[in-house]
Amino acid sequence: MGNPYINTHEENEQYLIQELVDEAIEIHSERFYYVPRKLFSPDEIFGEDRLSKFENAYPFDGYLENQSGFEGQGFLIQKFGAMLDYTANITISKRHWEKMIGRFGETLIPNRPCEGDLIYYPATDGLFEIKFVDDKNPFMALGRFYTFKMTVELFQYNSESINTENPDIDIFESLRTLNRDADKSVWGGVERIIIEDGGFGYAEPPIIALNSLTGSDAEFFVQLDDNGSIEVIEVLCEGQCYHSTDELVIYGDCEREAVLHPVIRTITENTGDNWGSNKVFVQNAFENTVFDPENPFGEDADGR
Repeated sequence: MGNPYINTHEENEQYLIQELVDEAIEIHSERFYYVPRKLFSPDEIFGEDRLSKFENAYPFDGYLENQSGFEGQGFLIQKFGAMLDYTANITISKRHWEKMIGRFGETLIPNRPCEGDLIYYPATDGLFEIKFVDDKNPFMALGRFYTFKMTVELFQYNSESINTENPDIDIFESLRTLNRDADKSVWGGVERIIIEDGGFGYAEPPIIALNSLTGSDAEFFVQLDDNGSIEVIEVLCEGQCYHSTDELVIYGDCEREAVLHPVIRTITENTGDNWGSNKVFVQNAFENTVFDPENPFGEDADGR
């Protein structure tokens, strides 16, 4: 049994320490966004979920301990290609956590940050994944714990769905490098504009633009005929990062608006890498395979 006169933990003293911790973090804090992970089909053996989603982003103020720069190995080459290995430590007050994030009940582990959730850092436009949460540092100051210390690592995208309604965060879903949905490639440039209806009554060539969250730099030249209809659209600059779902907008006064459709180059078309297409494999195999029903296991005259 401890000394009842000395080894006591007054609630008022604990409250004072919490206030001092909150103030110290607030003085040196930076703005972050907490993005909780939602699991839909977890694999209990491998401990992962390929169908996980990120649908909310909650702002909070935290203390970034790495003031001189990120830790980790930085830029390095592995057998699977180049990668950036950045790590950092972020400290958040438990009371601030409960006020800004915990009260929504979005984390898989109640009442604390969860490993696997994401942290967005606007200052560097970086998206980080929580790898470890230390909820006992500093240890037992007057019988309580006052902070969460999160060890984070640069997030490696793995086909998760990111739809937080924050465009700065949602753009990370389009920066995928290996995906069967090629139209959502960051390499999407405008190949051409299909003229379904040239419209009528344009006094001068209208301005054509694509309404896109990620795409930019596309430029077009528009030529009208004698009736004020769009006759020719020439792509001066293809731009980049456009999606097949981006909306084409026409700015100009007319009697009947034109109907135009952009054709976005996909990543396979842009790279010209025939080795990345299964259709090419099938076509080459069909053209180079010789089959003789009378001698199915033999060779032809050329030794193939």
